[in-house]
Amino acid sequence: MPGQTRRAFIAALGIALSVFLCLGAAAQDGYHGAGHDRWHQDFYSKLRRNDGQGSCCSLMDCRPTQSRMTGDHYEVKVDDEWVPVPQDKINNVVAPDGGAHVCAPRQVGRNKGVLFCVILPSEG
Repeated sequence: MPGQTRRAFIAALGIALSVFLCLGAAAQDGYHGAGHDRWHQDFYSKLRRNDGQGSCCSLMDCRPTQSRMTGDHYEVKVDDEWVPVPQDKINNVVAPDGGAHVCAPRQVGRNKGVLFCVILPSEG
């Protein structure tokens, strides 16, 4: 491979890798809509709210995220901010990937802090 062609190939590969990593990071930060399509049909569409108000997911509300235990409660990352999880929002199911997922509206205005459902990662 000539030097100029090789440099162009490496640059293109670097750009593709950067895009891939950024998309993965967005999904794990719980951004509204990120990663939704992958799980909707087989998982999110079947989740029900614990308060009896129907489905957890309204088109783009559910997505993969991160979770952590802080003191005596869990928190999940929603639109790149840590949000405390009320116990009654936790669904006792295991996600197909074993990871954390959150169903929540876009976190703006009066929806700030609103969660419909949270799926915590499987333990063990």
